[in-house]
Amino acid sequence: MNPQNLLNNPQLQNISPEKLQFLMELAKNSAPNGSSPKEMAESLKNASDNAREQGMDFSQNERDLIIEVLKQSMPPEEQKKVNLLMQMMRTMRK
Repeated sequence: MNPQNLLNNPQLQNISPEKLQFLMELAKNSAPNGSSPKEMAESLKNASDNAREQGMDFSQNERDLIIEVLKQSMPPEEQKKVNLLMQMMRTMRK
């Protein structure tokens, strides 16, 4: 994903500058043509660990928004896989 797209995404206009910078780094380090759901999950796990180490905490709404933005660079069939994975994760949390 092009990190510049994050700056121009209206969904991310209310996120803190520190978090936006963190997301830009994540986008810059992700695969140029999008990622598979497995790669996306690994990247998000690593990013989550790094954010925690830096004292950053993302709300559930922010995490959902980040996933939606990252999915935009994926083909539709990969987006469906991510949606299914996210649905399964939500079910497991209950």
